[in-house]
Amino acid sequence: MLKRLAYLIAGSALLLLVAAMFWGFNRLNALTLAQQQTQRQITQWRDQPQHNNDYHELQAAVKNITGRTEALARQLDDAASAQAKQLNPITEQIKTLEGQVQTLSTSYQHLQQQSATRSRAKAKSPIPSPLWAAKAPFSLISSEFRAGRQFAVIAPSGYRSLSQLQLVAPGDSVQGWQLLQLDGSHATFRKGGQRLTLNAGG
Repeated sequence: MLKRLAYLIAGSALLLLVAAMFWGFNRLNALTLAQQQTQRQITQWRDQPQHNNDYHELQAAVKNITGRTEALARQLDDAASAQAKQLNPITEQIKTLEGQVQTLSTSYQHLQQQSATRSRAKAKSPIPSPLWAAKAPFSLISSEFRAGRQFAVIAPSGYRSLSQLQLVAPGDSVQGWQLLQLDGSHATFRKGGQRLTLNAGG
């Protein structure tokens, strides 16, 4: 946006300068052509005695036009120099705006790179497993002490026979689930990143 505004300002100023200079040079060319045409006519009449008075009048007119033409040329040169001086501050402002635009563009590209890096890192990050299992592969029936140790009594889900009961001590594993903690009627198991807490009779 800033870069476009800078170009618009510079373009408008240059158009005004070109238009003014173009008009001035057209006027100057017209005067020059008129002067040259008059000079040719004077040259043709110069050797004709019957036109001496006209010749002198035309000669004076040509000198007048020549002086005005030269004055106009000087004015155009002065105007061009003045316009160039007026454009200098605009040119400096354009350079400043271009520098700001470049800085903003660099910052934007840096932010884009950071965003892309974060997106790639997020895509590569493994999705953590839920801490709590949705369904237990077995049930906690109760807990009991044997030889001074506490055991969890578990059975497969939907068990039908007492022979399917199994004693599990803390640290042991069943179907990949390790018994971490046994506290009365509660048992906590872990498998990978998942944790499972069972209640006796639940």
